[in-house]
Amino acid sequence: MTTATTARRHRRASGAVRRLPSGRWQARYTGPDGALRTLGTFPTKAEADQELAHEVSRMARGVWRDPRLGEQPLGEWFRGWIATRADLAPGTRALYGQLLERWIDADVPVVGGARPRAVRIGAQSLASVTPAAVREWDAAVLAEASRRAGERWSRAASTPKRVNAAIRAWAIENGRAVAGTGRMPVEVREAWLEATGGVVVDARESRPNLGRTEAAQAYRLLHTGMARAVSDGLIPANPCAIKGASQRDSRHRTERRVLAPDELWALADAMPERYRAAVVVSFLSGLRAGELFALQRKHVDLRAGTIRVEQSLARSGTDGAGPFSTTKSRAGLRTVALPAVAVEALADHMARFTPERRDALVFGTVSDRPLTSGSRSTMFARARRAIGRDDLTWHDLRHSALTLVALTGATLPELMQRAGHSTPRAALHYQHAADDAQQRIARNLDAALNAPPRPEAATR
Repeated sequence: MTTATTARRHRRASGAVRRLPSGRWQARYTGPDGALRTLGTFPTKAEADQELAHEVSRMARGVWRDPRLGEQPLGEWFRGWIATRADLAPGTRALYGQLLERWIDADVPVVGGARPRAVRIGAQSLASVTPAAVREWDAAVLAEASRRAGERWSRAASTPKRVNAAIRAWAIENGRAVAGTGRMPVEVREAWLEATGGVVVDARESRPNLGRTEAAQAYRLLHTGMARAVSDGLIPANPCAIKGASQRDSRHRTERRVLAPDELWALADAMPERYRAAVVVSFLSGLRAGELFALQRKHVDLRAGTIRVEQSLARSGTDGAGPFSTTKSRAGLRTVALPAVAVEALADHMARFTPERRDALVFGTVSDRPLTSGSRSTMFARARRAIGRDDLTWHDLRHSALTLVALTGATLPELMQRAGHSTPRAALHYQHAADDAQQRIARNLDAALNAPPRPEAATR
């Protein structure tokens, strides 16, 4: 080998640097798998040497990874990962698919900039996704999710039902006599139009968490998937490192409404007779709506005063035959003991409305079909309006139930078991309302300042 050749080529045990005809320097090495790979070209020999030294060091320390790993497009890899996860309930699998198609492997408009553009993080390879790319995508998703949610509320506010509800509320506030249901008198409608200009104000449009739930769900899915890619050795580190992004929806979520025990019976009485007991059992069991309305006669033991949760109603759009799906998690499979008052209401209901078949739905329709979420929401909206609690949602019954359980002194594991929670974090979310720490602190401050004692907080 000539001296000139030696000057152009500097061999090492695991790699070499050579000068190309273009004048640039190329670094190559032989990996642990025996394959020859190129690290690229560099303007100077020193830079090529440095990059090769880094690669050799990674091999020596046992942290080298095949650069071909992670070349698969992110969206394509996520589809395969979701499809092969045997631990997902059908509803969760459907939700992940929606988030993937709507936010991860989709063009999301980027706010700001001289020219309109969109970001599609699912089109990038796994290995090419950087923390900066995730930050840009997350900001775009948050802005677009909030915009879409606001548009949905605006469209909903213009429906005849919402307009009539707004007119009735305005009429009552201004001392005008108006029926609770039925056709709206022309003179009342015209007076409302003159006074308000026909603008229906929906407070939900100004909520700080508008759209944040879906944005947080999309981020959590991306974070979880990329963590799996790290575990599989496809990428060296998780690029999803935005502090608090996965909990953004909970930080801005409005305080959960709690139904007082004395309001329970008024709310139940305002429901259609066929579903009166559903409110009572929901409030005193803490079952999710899907679990409650998937109960069948075979799941109820009136003598023991228990109900066995084995299934849930399938989400709309979920693949598979039948109206039922598995519970949200394995922890959802549980037996819940009911207080005597709930057992009494349930026994009366089943004697009147539930067919004798073992597989008959406990809270089914007249034709023994599962009650749709839309029908449930409609009748519940009328009932809550009748008792002056238009702020309530059906899920607030579950929150109220678990808050009541916490007030009885139940331990965290006991609360988790009754609620069907797989993690303490979820149970603690419901337990916070039973904590009187703030009232205790306020009373102690009053005592320290020799102020008159504060009245006790109203029962929540």
